[in-house]
Amino acid sequence: MSVVPGDIDAGRGLPTTVPLRHFVVAVGFLVGATGLAVADGVFGTLALAGFWTVAYDVGRTLARVDGLDVTEAHFAFALRSFVLVTAPRFLLALSCVTPVFAALPVTRTGLVGAHATLAVFGALYQLATTFTQTEPHGVDHHCRRIESYGYPAGVLALAGGRLVGNPLLARIGGALVLLGVACVSILLARRLIEARVDRAPMLSRYAVAMAGWSLLTAPAWLTDPLALAYRFGGPGTAHLLAPGVVGFVVLGILYHVVPFIVWVHRYSDRLGFEDVPVIDDRLAAADFALFSTGTGGLVAADLLALPAVVAPLASTLVAADTVVFAANLLSVLRNHSPHTLAGVLFGRAGPAESAADDTGTGERPA
Repeated sequence: MSVVPGDIDAGRGLPTTVPLRHFVVAVGFLVGATGLAVADGVFGTLALAGFWTVAYDVGRTLARVDGLDVTEAHFAFALRSFVLVTAPRFLLALSCVTPVFAALPVTRTGLVGAHATLAVFGALYQLATTFTQTEPHGVDHHCRRIESYGYPAGVLALAGGRLVGNPLLARIGGALVLLGVACVSILLARRLIEARVDRAPMLSRYAVAMAGWSLLTAPAWLTDPLALAYRFGGPGTAHLLAPGVVGFVVLGILYHVVPFIVWVHRYSDRLGFEDVPVIDDRLAAADFALFSTGTGGLVAADLLALPAVVAPLASTLVAADTVVFAANLLSVLRNHSPHTLAGVLFGRAGPAESAADDTGTGERPA
């Protein structure tokens, strides 16, 4: 039996033609994958450098302030947390291919736990309302003092305890975080009750998934704060923390910040003379109803034995809410901003600005 194929045709080429095609395709995929891997590292490095540049710029600005107020102090701690979060990512990435933690006094799981704690709860420190136009009084001062000192200390202790695997330190840190969150919920509730502005749906966002999250998380964190299942809270609190706490507050802040920036550039000459309509309150009310119902459904599905259809329906409501929310903010930019959407995104003035100037509704000339 011959090992040489009998159907070789020298005029048509070697018998490796088809395998060679496969080989060329494989080389192409290999080169493409290598390019993607290199691009991933390059763009990741650029993103990290950009983040550190922003952190340096903002930190340098805050360093010039004589005596930080409550909001600035919150933001400064959140900024430090973000910087600390980026530092160990190189070790975490390297540990996927090399056992770098074998020679270190900490484990990869501990570093991941500390990393996640700083990323989530360090960032939450800045998400406190400053838009309800009330002055603290009475018990507010005590709550603010406890929250201002206890919460950041608790985040650091909780992250440090998870980093070194010390349950006592993590338990103390978790208790301080829970106490700080409870104080924030009290402050927000009192501010909403005493707000001097109308309680529009965007202000109602601040009332208060925090209290529910802290109550459900307390038993878990006081019992086993190092457990992987309790990293972000007690059992069944994932949706209460993510959409319930962070989602409500972030969307509420955007509902304030975006119209405020537009107002400064477009309507600052009308201060004290007339009300300036910006947000569509009907869309905001629909947004609030969709988000509240959807988040409530997700939380209930986590905590209760509900039919399997509840979670998908609740997720659909939250997805629909994002469309309504985006439409509301984009309508603010479209109807009131002196720039077109392209001008807002790419930093160039559009026809809307010159049209606003021609009609006299734009910024007042210097």
